[in-house]
Amino acid sequence: MIKLIATDVDGTLVKDGTMQIDPEYMTVIKELVQKGIIFAVCSGRQFISERKLFAPIKDQLLYITDGGTVVRTPQEILMVHTMPRDVWSGMCRMVQEQMPHCDCFVATPDYCLAEDAGSRMFHWLRDSYGYDIREAERLSDIPEQDIIKFTVYHKSACEEMCAPLFTPAWKDKAQLAAAGKEWMDCNPLGANKGTAIEFVQKHFGISPEETCTFGDNLNDIEMLQNAGRSYAVANARAEVIAAAKDTCAPYWENGVLQILKTFL
Repeated sequence: MIKLIATDVDGTLVKDGTMQIDPEYMTVIKELVQKGIIFAVCSGRQFISERKLFAPIKDQLLYITDGGTVVRTPQEILMVHTMPRDVWSGMCRMVQEQMPHCDCFVATPDYCLAEDAGSRMFHWLRDSYGYDIREAERLSDIPEQDIIKFTVYHKSACEEMCAPLFTPAWKDKAQLAAAGKEWMDCNPLGANKGTAIEFVQKHFGISPEETCTFGDNLNDIEMLQNAGRSYAVANARAEVIAAAKDTCAPYWENGVLQILKTFL
């Protein structure tokens, strides 16, 4: 019997960077929660963005945010991983000084910060993802101590842009994973969607066999592997399809919704 369902958002439920989701998801998820199933949104998005996307049922969900660095209910944070200052500030300096075609931002559990409020990245996060994003004069010097994630942005080829210099420099100091063609998410070591799912399973006394997960990108692989039932949407990367136990229709055909209905 499935007791925990966790799903990625961008590329799995909706087109990347949008807030348009089939309203039938709300009806079906509400019924699943009423049956006693825990439904977790497990995304690279921040808390406020996930809440906006699922507004009609926002107080009935569990939230795994920022790539698995934070687990929270609507009322409280259950788990959080933070990144050492020397790591995220060093990443920031590298992007700004040596990767002129890329942008970047840092995230806290409740908001994120970037330098240029007029940039393409800033506007996309604020206006399309629904982020609480704030401008910082000099990102590497911000006083915040609870940085949970550093993200590199490029408009079409972030993974490729990071490959020559950034990835080799930081792969042993942070958890790096591509999150779509535009993003390279950098989490504290040991913090990913899979470890977040493990935390939730232990916290609520749920086994992997009682867990079902959905995803489409590289940062979803650990989450898929920690579930007895796992689905990659048909539009997923080949590596993700190989990691999942099954596939479902692509996000534009509401593949996840089709599987959720079977649990009713």
